Amino acid sequence: MQIGNADRYDVSAISCGRDHTLALLSSGKVIGWGGDGSGRVPSGDPEYCTTPVPTRAVEVLSRDSLRRIAAGDGVSLAVTQRREVTAWGARGAGIDGSAGAVDAARPWPVATLARIRDVAAGEFQCAAIDESGALFTWGMNVDGALGRGCDGFEAPPARVSAVPAMHSVALGKGYMLALSKDREVFAWGGNGAGQLGLGHLSSVALPAPVRIGEKVDAIAAGASHALALTVNGKVLAWGSNNHGQLGRDAPAYATTPLPVDMPEQMQAVAAGMYFSLALGRSGRVYAWGWNRQGQLGVADPADRWQPMPVPSVVNARAIAAGQAHAAALADDALYAWGSNAAGQLGVAAAAQHSPVRLLVTAAKERHHG
Repeated sequence: MQIGNADRYDVSAISCGRDHTLALLSSGKVIGWGGDGSGRVPSGDPEYCTTPVPTRAVEVLSRDSLRRIAAGDGVSLAVTQRREVTAWGARGAGIDGSAGAVDAARPWPVATLARIRDVAAGEFQCAAIDESGALFTWGMNVDGALGRGCDGFEAPPARVSAVPAMHSVALGKGYMLALSKDREVFAWGGNGAGQLGLGHLSSVALPAPVRIGEKVDAIAAGASHALALTVNGKVLAWGSNNHGQLGRDAPAYATTPLPVDMPEQMQAVAAGMYFSLALGRSGRVYAWGWNRQGQLGVADPADRWQPMPVPSVVNARAIAAGQAHAAALADDALYAWGSNAAGQLGVAAAAQHSPVRLLVTAAKERHHG
């Protein structure tokens, strides 16, 4: 089902994947733009080069009302009103929690998971947290990315026992971060650029605490760098800095958290492949790092080594970062910018270096604190 662009929607959450964008409506419906995981059925046209890039959103064909969404690398996850997990998109290694197929447009139940509160999707790994704070992971366990002692290409969902009750989880490329209910950060998996923040470059198969020194409110994981937002609105970054995604011009990588010089207190963070986003308490969006596809929202493709405001986006209340595109939910609209290879921006452009409207949203009251 295609969705028009002129109607006003009440959007409660957004998520960006490899090349798709999702919006969760307050009604429990999800609409998407772009490639695999958006809810779009592949055209099957063998002449790929002549197939026009789709620009209209589609509604995900879920029979259940959805409460949480997570866009990953060609796949999406959601938590239903019954607290179950569903998956849709392209078939990936273990992403559906079984050896079965995943439907491109219709959510498919992930077996054995119940009473789930939140989900996260990556390239070859997925994660879920239940109402008690128990963390479950599944997929490929290369370099200990699942955080538990298991082998296999298609590891089914199972609990990560070496962590306390968890609040949220973030997935990078072959590694994971988790934020406990006590507001402490844990990390595990691949660590070639120091993205675990543990002071070394060795992979870690079991969750280990990241020493930050203060309570953390939110976490984000890029391909090989990570962000943390403290309860006081400060931003910390670690891992790869090959494009300035740590918010500074040196070092080339950091194995422990470093402060990012921000112009105001922040209320949210997001991490793309090699770029970073933060949402200020003023409602301004800031971006830095890799910019080849316009994912920083500015007119030129040059990388930025310090945070800079994204032009024309004000009064934002949520942000999301994909592989090479980004989105912000503001009081008046849902905006997106960056790569548009699969139509994830809802426009007929190859790339967009300034934010464009995906849809008009219902205005929300703004609350800061």
